[in-house]
Amino acid sequence: MAHTPSRRTFLVSATAVAATAMTGGAARASGAGATAPAAAPVAVDPRLAPVKHVVILMQENRSFDHYFGMLKGVRGFGDHTAIDLPGSASGPSGRSVFQQPRGSGSLHPWRLSAGSGGWRSAQCKVDGGGHSWSDQHNAWNGGRMDNWYAAKSGTGMTMGYHDRTDLPYTYALADAYTVCDAYHCSSLTGTGPNRNYLWSGSTGVGLAGANQANTNGGDFRRKEQNWQTYAEALQAAGVSWKVYQVHDRDAERNYGDNALEYFKPFLTKDPAQDGKGDAALWERGVAGVPYDGGDVANALIARLRADVAAGTLPQVSWIVTDYANSEHPNASPGKGATVTKRVLEALGSDRKTLDSTVFILTYDENDGFFDHVPPPVPADTGDATEYSGGKPVGLGFRVPMIIASPWTRGGRVNSQVFDHTSVLRFLERWTGVGCPNISPWRRAVCGDLTSAFDFEHPVFGPLPALPAVTPAGQPVMDTSACSATTAPSAPSGTGSLPVQESGNKPACALPYQVNAYLDRYEGTSPSGTQKIWVNLENKGAQATSAAHFAAYANGHRGGGPWQYTVGPDAATSDFFNIGAGYGGGRYDLSVTGPNRFLRRFRGDTGAGAGRFARVRGSFETYGGKLALWFTLANDDPDRALTFTVAATHYRTGTWTYEVAAGKSVKDYFQQVALADGWYDFTVTVAGDSAFSQRFAGHIETGAVSRTGSVV
Repeated sequence: MAHTPSRRTFLVSATAVAATAMTGGAARASGAGATAPAAAPVAVDPRLAPVKHVVILMQENRSFDHYFGMLKGVRGFGDHTAIDLPGSASGPSGRSVFQQPRGSGSLHPWRLSAGSGGWRSAQCKVDGGGHSWSDQHNAWNGGRMDNWYAAKSGTGMTMGYHDRTDLPYTYALADAYTVCDAYHCSSLTGTGPNRNYLWSGSTGVGLAGANQANTNGGDFRRKEQNWQTYAEALQAAGVSWKVYQVHDRDAERNYGDNALEYFKPFLTKDPAQDGKGDAALWERGVAGVPYDGGDVANALIARLRADVAAGTLPQVSWIVTDYANSEHPNASPGKGATVTKRVLEALGSDRKTLDSTVFILTYDENDGFFDHVPPPVPADTGDATEYSGGKPVGLGFRVPMIIASPWTRGGRVNSQVFDHTSVLRFLERWTGVGCPNISPWRRAVCGDLTSAFDFEHPVFGPLPALPAVTPAGQPVMDTSACSATTAPSAPSGTGSLPVQESGNKPACALPYQVNAYLDRYEGTSPSGTQKIWVNLENKGAQATSAAHFAAYANGHRGGGPWQYTVGPDAATSDFFNIGAGYGGGRYDLSVTGPNRFLRRFRGDTGAGAGRFARVRGSFETYGGKLALWFTLANDDPDRALTFTVAATHYRTGTWTYEVAAGKSVKDYFQQVALADGWYDFTVTVAGDSAFSQRFAGHIETGAVSRTGSVV
């Protein structure tokens, strides 16, 4: 199949082309890979005026499914639009991404505390496996997502997860505020590159003038990276900022997690050490807080509380813990949650500060832990800012993110695609200070976090009542307690898919309106060339951000997945070979997109009536509300076709339509009124068991709705 930009048909709006780097690189600027000039001002979002402080805590090495796969309402283990593992020439595999290959068998996600050693071992000895550039890409496997067990040390720990009983405080925090279930780490690799993205918007790949491009490594302390950090941009603009850490040259007390120390201007001003840095940057970014020994968290919280009390909390603060408090396996989640709890309590010690602060909790990368949602990657392999050595830099796998503030209180879920640069984008929209290093594709695909905020209904006041950080009767597992435990073992059998907590949550409005449909067939001979053409759309009043799609060959042919980025209020189309050497007329293709979007097209052009059936879904108003419409067309000039539309989830029922030869029928389904915009229908044709088309996703209306976890 041809998948170079010149072979694609683009229906991209002029606005989309001007605004972003779009599908397959068609709208990339002529100096691809060049960084922008010095940080240009960004239009300030006036809704953010009440925010006075942003506090960022990036912890270590946990994936979204590993922590929140069981949390109600989010895209976790109950995701019924998860991709399937690749099939073969004989047909689809019939196994979902949750059933990871293990030798000749497979392994589902399993609860760590149910293994040997119980809860205490699950808090400590749970090394998920490698998380370097090579094994992260190996697990991803070109987007097929079918190599987690082998790529992650072959112990099965990669599939281990925690639930609410294991992480009571963390789950309750997500219930109280806003959790982002499409927040990805920035790169398919480890700590250092991902922290580079949080502090500077890049890890040097394709960046004009960058003295290095670091895609692999735990940290890059004293490597003297030379591009501008966002802290420097804030400093130049007169925005106050600070890193709360305990500094020592060997990084024993910050675990090498302060990425500012990767850059030359932040090297110590002490001539006896490096002596190369800027004194002002050193003082704010590296020197850290007073420390007299003991638990590093005590020193961090003491300084934070003192600054809150004195009214000297900076506008932007980064908090960097040591290993023991970082949640990095084998440090315990309970000890890390204690840091989060104490940070919020420090902010809450002054009501005025609490009511004007945004606290962002996230994690740098997923370690070796499984996550089932394929990360978006750019289609254009020639994008020098997003590809290194022929492989995409990112996005990486999902990691947890919770935003706690008066404007994110209420237990909502946000499903817009974000990554670590989204935190910088949020700071841009708040301060007006730009970050020049974020790639055009990343700016197009990843949001700026503002969709997670409800500016009209803030909830001010004391912190919500939250439970202890560990289950009743269990201690916070510190280094000493952890040393006495042994690692749990993965189950010997396949296991079964965990049952996610029931119930939904309020869902933030998203800037997409995504759609896809099989438009037409080309060719008829099983021994010759045949194609199916698929249209991808991101159109309508709500489609104000680019949307990423991927297409998967589930069986009958190889190749893929194929990646697409479709701009705001835009569309594209592509063809897929299904003829000789590609299934001989048989096809099974899935198209995925943001927020549980799924289309699945199955058929056999030589087997029956489905060859003449065309189904198009669309979103049009009926009775004052958007509805899902199906246009059922019969291209057979001689025979009528009988279509059946069956509800797969969200409602029940079947609807049958007799469509005369050469005619079409159109009908609507009021999914906004009946199911908060969620839909999941499968269309079949009588007399052709090979033909089916599934349409699943969410209709955006610009208003808060509900999450789509109910099956």
